[in-house]
Amino acid sequence: MSILYITNIHFNIIFVDIILTKEQLMDSLDLMWILLSAFLVFLMQFGFSLIETGTVRTKNTINVAMKNLIDTVFGIIFFWIIGFGFMFGDSFFGLFGTSNFIIDGTNLEQNAIFFFQAMFAATAITIVSGAVAERIKFNAYIIVAIFVAAVIYPVFGHWAWNENGWLNELGFVDFAGSTVVHSIGAWIGLAGTLVLGPRLGKFKKGKIKYFAPSNHNFIVFGVFILFFSWFGFNAGSLLEFDAKITLILLNTLMSAIFGGFAAWLLTFINKERTKVEIFSFGIISGLVGITAGCHLFTIYEAAVVGFISAMIMHFSNELITKKLKIDDPLSVISIHGFSGAWGTIALALFTASPKGLSFVEFFIVQALGVIVAFIFSFVLGLILFLILYKYKFLRVKKRSEVIGLNTSEHNAKLPWVETIESIVTIMKTGNLNKKIYEERDTEVGIVAKFFNYLLEMLKERNETLKKSNRLLHKKAYFDSLTKILNRRGFLEKMKYSSFGDNYSVIIADIDKFKLVNDTYGHDTGDIILKEFAEIVSNKIRLDDIFARWGGEEFVLIINTTNLNTVQNIADKIRTDIEKFKFTTVGKVTASFGVSSFNASNNSFDDVFKNADDALYQAKKLGRNRVYCY
Repeated sequence: MSILYITNIHFNIIFVDIILTKEQLMDSLDLMWILLSAFLVFLMQFGFSLIETGTVRTKNTINVAMKNLIDTVFGIIFFWIIGFGFMFGDSFFGLFGTSNFIIDGTNLEQNAIFFFQAMFAATAITIVSGAVAERIKFNAYIIVAIFVAAVIYPVFGHWAWNENGWLNELGFVDFAGSTVVHSIGAWIGLAGTLVLGPRLGKFKKGKIKYFAPSNHNFIVFGVFILFFSWFGFNAGSLLEFDAKITLILLNTLMSAIFGGFAAWLLTFINKERTKVEIFSFGIISGLVGITAGCHLFTIYEAAVVGFISAMIMHFSNELITKKLKIDDPLSVISIHGFSGAWGTIALALFTASPKGLSFVEFFIVQALGVIVAFIFSFVLGLILFLILYKYKFLRVKKRSEVIGLNTSEHNAKLPWVETIESIVTIMKTGNLNKKIYEERDTEVGIVAKFFNYLLEMLKERNETLKKSNRLLHKKAYFDSLTKILNRRGFLEKMKYSSFGDNYSVIIADIDKFKLVNDTYGHDTGDIILKEFAEIVSNKIRLDDIFARWGGEEFVLIINTTNLNTVQNIADKIRTDIEKFKFTTVGKVTASFGVSSFNASNNSFDDVFKNADDALYQAKKLGRNRVYCY
């Protein structure tokens, strides 16, 4: 008997230990689930970073990645200092919290809640980043991140999630943050886009310019990570490890895939190829839409919510971009704002109120929460951005935007971008003497090496072309026999001369040149023309213009309107020609007609005609003389 008694006592002790251990194990599972979910939510920062860096242009990828990192740092610091207390502290008339500021970590359960909620705060801030991408100053964005994490997000979060928040007491439901997290971030982003204005060149001459993403693969990878992390975002919001998690997970899954299906269907109906952006953003829209009621929807309702979320995202983005001309680089307003609002209101359409409100009452409360979220976050965001704008602390300079925020904000360059910019600069300037830096043992270095080799070839060809052009120019503008300007060259030089109206025209004609050709032949005639041109060329000044007009007729421009001076010059040339002993022929004479501007409204044609008339008179009076008009 005694042995049996001892054995029973031993059994009871073991049974009690097993029960206690099981209860402790359930508490540990809840805690572990919250922390594991927080890890997944934190991973969303990486997903958002990939999507944002993939969507923006290459010259801004480092900047947007840094913004996603910096908002985590500053956001969580100020959420710890102020935000967490505003959100989950003792309520002041349902408006904001008054305790739990700068928690010290001694309350272990509170530590888990803070850790989980801090990840949500970081997510809300990151959403703003996408809307203002590619033109906001880095330090201005830090100020925005601080204000969102410390004031806007936690105050509205208090209204909706604190048990004594005024919206919560009305019966407002937003389980994991379709409105509290996503729409709040989107409406702040909308305020930012309006104050900042569009990126340079986005809307030009009534057309919308498409800025190609820098890396489509990053967008896809980012969606995969967000998809995976969202399970922690939604299911973790239950704050306990319960069988209900399975419904939350399935609803999250179904809404996301039907969001993607809707996006694909849109491209199929429009007979377009499936674009990476719309398909990826359709999935995210489905995730945003389901977040408010993932614990209450049935799987069928979740599929409908996800499908409609993607449709709302697409058509609202068309309205925002094409009609309202609002530049939202990552479609943040449509994905997180409108899809989040839809998901919140869909709760009243498909489910019963957890607090027993009628359909109409529940719908009004849900709609009220959505409207209040918009007004509160948009107005405060607008005030914040306008203050930054007023003090010229908001938008980067045009030059910085053109060269990219990677360089202007962080002095960071991507080798490919730098090489491409160098190539573009050479193409624009046409300076073939410049060379691109060749980075050894890299792909970009090989490209630079071959481009430099191509530049050398182009340089050689360019020199050849220059020589060829000089020869062509000489043939086009110079007389091949006398080596002086021909008529075309003369007129071209007169077009760009600086004489104005301050010149005179001398027309010279070799006397009886036809008789020379007929008597001695054209070869002798050509020699006389060359010798004649040489005599005149030696007598004129450097700034005078001398040309063969045609046949045996020559024209000379003297940079003065004094007829006496011009007449003396012409007479000296005539005398030298008369004294010169020409080859074969011996003596050759020439007649000269002289004219200059005698009225302000005279043109070159007028002066030339007068000189030609004067030449006719010189011939008529017996040749070998100078006649002035």
